Amino acid sequence: MQRHYIRLAFLATLFAAAATLRATDPPPATPEQERIKALVEEGVLPRTALVKATRERESERLEGVVRDTLASSQLLAGQIPEMIRAVSTLRDMARENLANALKLAEAGVLPLQQLERVKDASALAERRFELAEKRAQLVREMALMARAESSVDALRDEDLAFDYVSESEDWREQILSVDAAFFHEFARGLPISADGATPLHRSLGFDHTDRIDVALHPDDPDGLFVIELLYEWDIPFIAFRSSVPGQSTGPHIHIGPRSDPIPPEEL
Repeated sequence: MQRHYIRLAFLATLFAAAATLRATDPPPATPEQERIKALVEEGVLPRTALVKATRERESERLEGVVRDTLASSQLLAGQIPEMIRAVSTLRDMARENLANALKLAEAGVLPLQQLERVKDASALAERRFELAEKRAQLVREMALMARAESSVDALRDEDLAFDYVSESEDWREQILSVDAAFFHEFARGLPISADGATPLHRSLGFDHTDRIDVALHPDDPDGLFVIELLYEWDIPFIAFRSSVPGQSTGPHIHIGPRSDPIPPEEL
């Protein structure tokens, strides 16, 4: 269980959720692609040349999607399907290229150096697909964490959450002390999954300003350590054993008061 949250915290640090997906319309055909199309229509080049040019254009479009999602620090739950489709199609295209290259290499018409480049490109596409799946899971789990705040009362009734309300005015200043104490005890910093307002929280209608989500299960030793510090230093918090009854994803410690709802007109 603890390893899962260390992984979640690492990925959260690597990929902060923010902003919205930019438009990914197909890029306009390049002059070279237009030239190939014209030559194919004139019968000078075989139709396979046009197919190749079309594939290249689609690959460019998909790479644009990847830049706007996987390769960006900004991703929301609604962007996940487009990201997965893009990396999946690019992976399939790379696999097809590799299969064709292997056939040509076996026939002795493809240099070994060129085959290695195709293999490297295919391996990169496979790794990118795996990374996209991991990031998609991270965003889904963070969305569950964010939504949990709207169900605190119901979760408390089922013993899936508990909280502490404080009137302290300087609780934010104490968070650095919590982090320092945690580092001293566990030789690592607090696994923060959301620090302050994030586009993900905003997309779900919550103002997470000044709040912090820590990816620790409140019943694990490291989570209990943090809970004890929060009580001792009069820091408000909400501890979630689960964000949705019957599901194991989403346990975390929300440091700070409940997030304020954002009026619909301000979303």
